[in-house]
Amino acid sequence: MFMSLVQGLLHTQTEFLVMAAFVCAAMAVTLVILMRNVAVTEGQARLAPLAWITVVAGLGVWTTHFIVMVGYRPAASVSYAPGTTAISALVGILFVGLPLAAACLLRRRWSRAVLGAVAGAGVGAMHFTGMMAMQSPMHHQSDTSLVAILLGMVFFAPAMAVRGVSRRARWLRGTAFVAGVCSLHFTAMSGLSVMVIGQGVFGIDRRILSIFTGLAALGLCYAAMTAMANRHRLMTAQKAIERKDASFLAALQNMSNALIMIDADRVITAINQRSYELFAIEESDVGAGDTLDHLLDAIGRQRNWESERLASTIETHLKRLSKNAMLRDEEEFANGKVLCISSRKVPGGEVVITFDDFTEHRAAQAKIAHMAFHDALTGLPNRRSFRDHMATLNPARHQRALLMIDLDHFKVVNDTLGHPVGDGLLVQVARRLLDAAGSSATVFRLGGDELVAVLNGAGEVEALETGRNIIESIGAPYDVDGHTITIGCSIGASLTGDGIGASEALQRADLGLYRAKNLGRNRIQFYEDGMMEQALERRQMESDLAQALKCEEFELDYQPIFRLSDRSILGFEALIRWHHPVRGLISPADFIPLSEENGMIIQIGEWVINEACRQLSEWSTDIHIAINVSPLQMRLPSIVEVVRKALERHGLAATRLTLELTETALVRDGAHLARNLIALRGMGVKIAMDDFGTGYSSFTHLRDFELDQIKIDRSFINVSQTDHKAWAVAQAVTNMARELSVGAVGEGVETSEQITRLMQLGCDVAQGFHLGRPVNGEKASRLLADAQTAAREVFLGKENVAAE
Repeated sequence: MFMSLVQGLLHTQTEFLVMAAFVCAAMAVTLVILMRNVAVTEGQARLAPLAWITVVAGLGVWTTHFIVMVGYRPAASVSYAPGTTAISALVGILFVGLPLAAACLLRRRWSRAVLGAVAGAGVGAMHFTGMMAMQSPMHHQSDTSLVAILLGMVFFAPAMAVRGVSRRARWLRGTAFVAGVCSLHFTAMSGLSVMVIGQGVFGIDRRILSIFTGLAALGLCYAAMTAMANRHRLMTAQKAIERKDASFLAALQNMSNALIMIDADRVITAINQRSYELFAIEESDVGAGDTLDHLLDAIGRQRNWESERLASTIETHLKRLSKNAMLRDEEEFANGKVLCISSRKVPGGEVVITFDDFTEHRAAQAKIAHMAFHDALTGLPNRRSFRDHMATLNPARHQRALLMIDLDHFKVVNDTLGHPVGDGLLVQVARRLLDAAGSSATVFRLGGDELVAVLNGAGEVEALETGRNIIESIGAPYDVDGHTITIGCSIGASLTGDGIGASEALQRADLGLYRAKNLGRNRIQFYEDGMMEQALERRQMESDLAQALKCEEFELDYQPIFRLSDRSILGFEALIRWHHPVRGLISPADFIPLSEENGMIIQIGEWVINEACRQLSEWSTDIHIAINVSPLQMRLPSIVEVVRKALERHGLAATRLTLELTETALVRDGAHLARNLIALRGMGVKIAMDDFGTGYSSFTHLRDFELDQIKIDRSFINVSQTDHKAWAVAQAVTNMARELSVGAVGEGVETSEQITRLMQLGCDVAQGFHLGRPVNGEKASRLLADAQTAAREVFLGKENVAAE
């Protein structure tokens, strides 16, 4: 029966089946899309798609059924009762659409399947209700009603049990809907039996009726799809607006500055949380909808403003509201808070006013400005502040005294106790200096241990008195981190006024400081006439000294050292000379101290060692040479290598070289020099102490350094025969050298009586003008040759030597 029905439908109702299938498929697609909308929305947003599911499912299934029923053509004509037909459509909505819509709201799979089965049964109920609407002269009944309903339930239950919104889930759900509707319809129709009992009339062409019904159903699906699309666009736009509003609100509430928006009627339309925090007011005091006057009044009550202050503030803000341009100004409150107030009119006539708390910013700026003009360690004004301070000086109207202060031996504190102790010492020095300089003075730290005190309105007498107070105060002992420290200071002083500006006054004070250091430190020295010229000459000499080595302006002279007993030459002392191209011969006493200050002594000393060794290599092997070495050079580890290379380069035995250091250098720098002295003596180089008896004498160093020679200073030899004290010192030195097995050399011998006296004291080696003046290398070589000839004449006879 089923197959014959299908064949009959295919031969007689093809167009109706196509239309019904199209409507059913459109219904299924629409339902799947609507159900997806329900799945991805929440709350009241689900109501619209649920309503559309109810209507589309109910009427879609009914339309599919109706088109097929209209296409069904039994032996007699058929018509449909309008009331029953409408009831069948209502059954579709209530028992198909509503269960499907309700199932979309459930999360449990079995609950959704139950409602799906109810909807499947509803399709059957709708089908058989629609069959009851048929009016014809025939009797019909279906023997497969129960099977048809079960098939509808079987397909609709899993269709709703499928969860998710994936493409696969949507495809399965749509296919199940179509299969459920079609299987139920064809199964029910396959069991339909018809008995004609009369003649009937069909008033309306069934094709036209089915077309209009199908179009109506498709229109419903289209309306649902269009409504959902429009709704989706609206919801997307609404969400975008909500996100924008949420972002704006979040930004507004989390701004670091306070923001208030005011409309043209002076009503607050927006105020953020920072505004309440900044002005210390409560949200209950003022909020959106209140007026600007009400806000300012609340702020005024919090800060106890007078009525005049409140009125002035209101007037100021009204001016801001009336301006179209952006305004920005700052206001400082009595409690020290600084606010930067900006106002800008926005489209629509509202004005946005922002309040930035610049209190910390201003404090940071003040701190930075203070740091720019003050020393971070001592808190004293710095060099930049000093320049600005002195720039305000009018030499014609203001006299000031400048005291340039340099701490004596501060570097020793840093080197021995560490920089933290040195910093602590500087802090205490600054405090003492402020007290000693007086309230009218301004004290600056220019850098390191260099300080300047500017005494306003002070003359030379006041400056000298203040300087002595400073020296006394600075010289008192300090307690720094458990260390008791004593230092001193040297002060250079100058006056401004009488055409002497700040720059020149500072330069003069610096020259005075230089003189104070040279005179023994721990004293104050005013600038004196001629110091500037001496400084210029010194700078010129520094410049010339830098070129002297390159231009080969240095040379060595050699003063012979004699054995007094036979007047034989034992060696020479190398003495440097500078032949300046303009100034002529410059004494070592003038340029050696300068070269030690600027570091040139290192290069000069290396040149002297190499040149002296070169000259020594031209003389006989029994001659030695003595070289004065600066303590600065002797401290350097490189001195050992410099000497070794010079000896190797010229093929000399180390025992022919004697390095001389002053007694003062050995006493002051003994600890630093010891390693190098030991290394040099290990090579065979001899070490001599020069100018013994004139410096910081320490007999400990005679023992510790294992010296090879002691040179008795000329101040103990170049004296009259009646100066018994001087000769007593010379006698003591000679005896001490003999006991220590150290050679003694007398310096500065200028008379034969002095030679006799030295020999009587037991000193057999000496040098001096009476014995031989310093000569250049060529003359020294000739002097050696003459001495050798004279010695041969003594032993071989003059005639035999001449015959040779």
